[in-house]
Amino acid sequence: MKTSKQRRWRSLTAAALALGVGVTVSACADDTSSGNGSKASSADKDRYQATLEKLYEGTYTEPSAPVVTAPKDKSVWLVSVGLGIEYSARGTAAAKEVGERLGWDVHVFDAKFDPNQMLTGVQQAIVAKADGIVLSAIDCATVKNGIQQATDAGIPVIGIESKDCDPGLLTHVVTYVGHQSFPDATLAFGEAQAAWVIAKTEGAAKTVINTATDTETGRLEGEGIRKAFEDCPTCSVVDDATWVGTDLGPALQEKIQQTLIKHPDANSFIPALDAPMTQSGGANAIQATGRGDKLVVGGGEGSSAGIEQIRNGVGMQMCVGQSVEWETYSAFDALVRLYLDRDPAETDTGNGLQVCDKDHNLPPEGEAFTPPIDFAAAYDGLWGLS
Repeated sequence: MKTSKQRRWRSLTAAALALGVGVTVSACADDTSSGNGSKASSADKDRYQATLEKLYEGTYTEPSAPVVTAPKDKSVWLVSVGLGIEYSARGTAAAKEVGERLGWDVHVFDAKFDPNQMLTGVQQAIVAKADGIVLSAIDCATVKNGIQQATDAGIPVIGIESKDCDPGLLTHVVTYVGHQSFPDATLAFGEAQAAWVIAKTEGAAKTVINTATDTETGRLEGEGIRKAFEDCPTCSVVDDATWVGTDLGPALQEKIQQTLIKHPDANSFIPALDAPMTQSGGANAIQATGRGDKLVVGGGEGSSAGIEQIRNGVGMQMCVGQSVEWETYSAFDALVRLYLDRDPAETDTGNGLQVCDKDHNLPPEGEAFTPPIDFAAAYDGLWGLS
């Protein structure tokens, strides 16, 4: 007879891999989830590996929507959570690229991980009479007053990895493959991180995780990791080196190092994203513990620096390949359709995920993770540009 945890694992797999279906669960109330200390059965090991094989295949599909003629001469502000990380820098480059394709003026505001600056960015966009505002990794509650002001001024506000207010204020939040919501897609991201670690430890993972607690993206990702561990009865989360954006740098390196030292029995580590490993000393923290060649180390979205660690065998050992460029194109597609009095939800963005490691799906040397589909060309076609 299959146990309830085995049945939940099959549900997790369907959520992470079926195009557009996610799992909504509640985070664990305490800091650890413990296995029973027994070894995984052969059947469970096969199941974990089968899940990983599906994740290697990935969930990306080509964007699809009614073809429209995109309007010209729009002014759009991108308010970024902070340009000090590669994710944001790549999103900015994508926004400027898509602006050139559409013939739009794109202004970028760097909020430098400061909530006050995030609000300032929105307010400056309103004063500048922007035609649209895109928030990158900024939750509605952080800039609620600014979004209300933009709404009152008739300016649409699009969120990328943004939690909406309740009741909702954002005009649209970017969705993913199969119209998957931001929360479900982010849960699936965390589940995929954990699935790789569980498979690589053959169902014996004793893992330190690394939840970013000041954004909805970070909280949901940690929730997804914990959910996957609940479905591995012989695995456990032994601790969580939590952090916020202002910890990026030496403070976060120290947190990771001390948490790993506190748990000499831990055999694995899952960073929240690439940045803790590539820009905050996570790789150095692991090496400083003397267990760099012993730990199974997960990874984040697949930045160029993160991919280099995977290739060199120091630091991250995998990625859950995700494209901020694709997210950015999807945000601009929403604006295109709003300007034409259409519903942005009519687009299936096709934006999914795909696990990479040293043996699977690595991009050319020096590049970030690259999705297997030319989404930019697909959007050109949807906007009547090709």
